[in-house]
Amino acid sequence: MSEPASLEHGYQRLLAWYPPAFRSEQGEEMLAVLMAGAQPGQRRPGLLESLDVLRSAVRMRLRAMLSAPQSHGWTDALAVFSVAAPLFLLVADLLEVVLPYHAPSISLLGFFGRNTEIGGMSLVRVHFFDIAVGCQVVIAVLVLLGLRWLALAAVAASAGCLAAFSQWINWIPFPLQVLTAAGYLVTAAALIASPGPRRGRQLLTWGHGVVLLLAAGAVQASTLLYDSASGLVRFLSPRPPQMWIYFVISIVLAVAAVAVAVVLRMNRWFMLLLVAMFYPYVMQVAHPPSSSSGNLLVSPTPAHLAVLFGPPVLVAGVAVIAAVMRWAVSLRSEPHQPGVA
Repeated sequence: MSEPASLEHGYQRLLAWYPPAFRSEQGEEMLAVLMAGAQPGQRRPGLLESLDVLRSAVRMRLRAMLSAPQSHGWTDALAVFSVAAPLFLLVADLLEVVLPYHAPSISLLGFFGRNTEIGGMSLVRVHFFDIAVGCQVVIAVLVLLGLRWLALAAVAASAGCLAAFSQWINWIPFPLQVLTAAGYLVTAAALIASPGPRRGRQLLTWGHGVVLLLAAGAVQASTLLYDSASGLVRFLSPRPPQMWIYFVISIVLAVAAVAVAVVLRMNRWFMLLLVAMFYPYVMQVAHPPSSSSGNLLVSPTPAHLAVLFGPPVLVAGVAVIAAVMRWAVSLRSEPHQPGVA
């Protein structure tokens, strides 16, 4: 291949980063400008000009993506999530009270044992649990009322309480703690980056309710499975007889939730947000609670936090960054009005 042909091929590969509509209109002109500015004997694009072309192409694609109709699917998903997630977290905690785990105990040293309850009404007497549920009730009410910034402040305050009282919440199953933390993280990003919970309330349908109720049931069943493997239960009842039942119920309910979402053709971005929220919970449930590092919130390590919260942090960060870029594009596209400061 001759030098001009090789250089032209290199420029064409760079120009392929631009949107197709732009290439069809101005691709030939840009190629001619690049070829005219090349040095004698140059065989491939230079580093600086390659970076400049790529920067311009990526910026143009981002502008097209943020202004395209498809972006409304993403922002609408965030709006729905900003309402659905707080309601889901509240239901998940209430199910822990309504459906506790009862461990069948055995006779110890000649004394008859009694059934050990994990969760249930005893949680109501735990000071932090009533505070946590109270905060979730406040958040749920605020998002239903469409008060975006007050809801965001309540999420931040509740997350702060979760962090401040982390050493006093051992009665709350660790999977629910992880699920709540991830839910708060993605919900905060959704409140910032979406059109707001009022828009989400308009888009919320019975299908979302069915999916989230099934998911809440799956969460409670898998939490009972986690509870049944705790050290206290294994001490009182070395062979808990109901572990497989909880596993089957959680799988069936999770599959049913996914099936309903697929049948109803639910927004794929909304499903991605749910996956980001549930990922830390699934990781915690899969982690043996009796291991030395099972308590991932009371004594966290950087590795634990990275494994547990990497995906929700990534999704939340992308949502906020995309919103900032969208706002910047809209501000630049506004016509300048002379005489207006």
